[in-house]
Amino acid sequence: MSERNSWGVSFSHISWFERLLSAHGNCGTLSRHDDLVFELSRKRQADQLSIVCLNEYTMGLTAVQRVIHEFGKPSIIYIGGGWCGYTEQAKQFCLSERIGLYVTNEMSGALWATEYWAYHQRDKDGNPIHHLSRDQA
Repeated sequence: MSERNSWGVSFSHISWFERLLSAHGNCGTLSRHDDLVFELSRKRQADQLSIVCLNEYTMGLTAVQRVIHEFGKPSIIYIGGGWCGYTEQAKQFCLSERIGLYVTNEMSGALWATEYWAYHQRDKDGNPIHHLSRDQA
């Protein structure tokens, strides 16, 4: 196995994400294919999610469309840690297509949410927290 794939995601990052998913309380069976795609069964909802694991500093619409072209329409696109972000255009597109677009801090809640694509964290006042990137990719 090469150390990096065509998306530049390291094996260590993929392995870390696999551990995060397998330790989640709503995760049933878990498998991986195409190096970056996880198939996950959820216990509470008794459904299946397809999650693409990336490490994108700024996830723009073009990259979202590349994911769909290369892997088919996923349930969730995971883009990496809290330093990563997505453009407003990418987030709106994903919401309209019922695709979750998340950083690490959002993954646990999204995996519990029945409408996983629409999950968002909230601040102390109940306002949604968005991880919008200042860069427009």
